[in-house]
Amino acid sequence: MAKFINTRGFVSLLTAFSFLFAFVSGVVLYFTPQGRIAYWINWKFLGLTKTDWTNMHIIFCIVFMITAFFHIYYNWNVLLNYIYSKVKKAMNLKKELAIVFIFVILSLISSIKPFPPFSLLIEFSDYLKNAWIKSPDYEPPYGHAELLSLEEFSKRRNIDLNKALEILRTKNIKISSTKESLGVIAKNNGISPKEVYEVLKPLEGTLSTDISKSTPVKESSKGAEKSKATKWTKEEIITEFEGKGLGRKTLKQISEENGVIVQKALTKLKSKGLDANEKDTLRQIAEKNNTNPIEVLIIVLEDEEKKR
Repeated sequence: MAKFINTRGFVSLLTAFSFLFAFVSGVVLYFTPQGRIAYWINWKFLGLTKTDWTNMHIIFCIVFMITAFFHIYYNWNVLLNYIYSKVKKAMNLKKELAIVFIFVILSLISSIKPFPPFSLLIEFSDYLKNAWIKSPDYEPPYGHAELLSLEEFSKRRNIDLNKALEILRTKNIKISSTKESLGVIAKNNGISPKEVYEVLKPLEGTLSTDISKSTPVKESSKGAEKSKATKWTKEEIITEFEGKGLGRKTLKQISEENGVIVQKALTKLKSKGLDANEKDTLRQIAEKNNTNPIEVLIIVLEDEEKKR
């Protein structure tokens, strides 16, 4: 009885195609924007989202590994003879083998602790990923803001929820519940979370304004409260900056963006025993001092005036 399919041929073809798709999706993921940006602007390449490309890469990598196992199984004798012949030849390529071994070890170390020239590959990937950020508006107010419900997002951005619902309806943006996330609202309306936020942005501060109208504040305490409100607190820094990729920015960049004199930032870090240079990224400063980027930023911004 004839076989339904040629098993070896099937495995060989599936191995080849799974490798091809794993390779292509890997190349695409090399230059896709960071998750916080991709999901915020609803980024797509060839009609597929970052999640689609990631899922494709994972699935085809797994398929490739499985089919590669069966490919080895069906070609075991041939493979053994091939390896034996190559090992035999390799005995005459001792220098080449040593160089390959050193290269592999250096690549492994660099993947954990990047250093030139291997780190240039990672830096170029970062450059390509950041190239998608055409303006500051492409940055969400905080990392993965699209996952927050409209209710929670409004609370965090001091937006009156009733006004938010009203303005969304006037823009023909349909919403079933305030418990829906910005991402779901955007998807249901065929737009990006960024576009939903652009509609809501003019309402920022309306909640705190209404509260101040309904709750009288003693004249003697108004000045103190106003002064406190215009300065960064630790909690506000975490809420505003965590998950926004600030580790890639240099100390000089983050200081200038928030109206802090660079020398003052360096002095504040030094007073806390942190070694830093204005050209260092926050991640580099954090790694040198066994901390994390957000803690570095807290030292730099806490009690500083908010940039208006």
